[in-house]
Amino acid sequence: MESIDVHFHVVPPAFLEAVRRGTFRQVMELQRRGGREFTVYHAPANVVVEPDNEVDPRLSDERLMLEGLDRRRLDAAAIGPSPGQFFYWADPDLGERIARLMNGGIAALAKAHGERMVGLGTLPMQDGGRAARELERGVTQLGLRGFEICTHINGRDLDDPGLLPVFEAAARLRAPLFLHPQNWGEMRRLRDYHLWNLVGFRTETALAAARLIVGGVFERCPDLTVILAHGGGYFPYQIGRLDHGYRVRPELHDRLPRRPSEYLGGIYCDSLTHNAPALRFLVDRLGDDHVVIGTDYPFDMGDETPVETVRACGLGREREARVLGGNLTRLLRLG
Repeated sequence: MESIDVHFHVVPPAFLEAVRRGTFRQVMELQRRGGREFTVYHAPANVVVEPDNEVDPRLSDERLMLEGLDRRRLDAAAIGPSPGQFFYWADPDLGERIARLMNGGIAALAKAHGERMVGLGTLPMQDGGRAARELERGVTQLGLRGFEICTHINGRDLDDPGLLPVFEAAARLRAPLFLHPQNWGEMRRLRDYHLWNLVGFRTETALAAARLIVGGVFERCPDLTVILAHGGGYFPYQIGRLDHGYRVRPELHDRLPRRPSEYLGGIYCDSLTHNAPALRFLVDRLGDDHVVIGTDYPFDMGDETPVETVRACGLGREREARVLGGNLTRLLRLG
């Protein structure tokens, strides 16, 4: 496979049909308005969810998924959920049932289209023990190659001790975690101009990556691999500031044995920067062996020409090949 996408959202048909039957009406249902279907989330008042969205057939129709791959000149994609389907605010038992159904549906899509699709599952991260068990089931029984999780767990940061079993299991089973942001907390300054996505998502990703490092998760799990969405947000461009903070701030250097930049071996980023100079900087900063394609299919903030985007950086044939597909082939153990 010469070109593989790590950032390809799907909603498995089995999950969509379950929602239509009202199986998970405690957290989500579909409503018809003017002949169209819309998702309605029943989240607690303090939980930030994206506005009600029209059901997009490109997320569930296998024919449209394959067309999306072809149009983007992609040989394959690692398919995973949309952040709206994390449901970390649900009761843990319900969250686990949702994750199991989602993972079964993603695995079925991957099996049906084995040459074009690889499964990235979801996890009931509101309960670290349940999430670790589902991760192991997904890998050993369903054949999933990694998992997509949020940059926070219903407001809890990823260095929360209760989540450590998940990262330990992911490291042990060599299952990369694709981190996709979702906003949390005070949103008034991000409501206008779509800034909750344009700026908020990038900030979330930078915060999550920083906490995984300075919070000691990579120190405890040296074999852990995470892939950051949207070009890593603001994180790759401020690594030097973290290192400077390590030199001058006791909050960091008194508890972390190494500089933050020395933990970058487990961090990868997708290519979704929407800017060739920024992508070239990302490749130079993290290394051509730590960047992979990301398109954000099928959403409007995605990249419709990901292969051309990488080639426009002028990396040379070998470096370009690693970014286009070689790195993800290695991470997901596809070769």
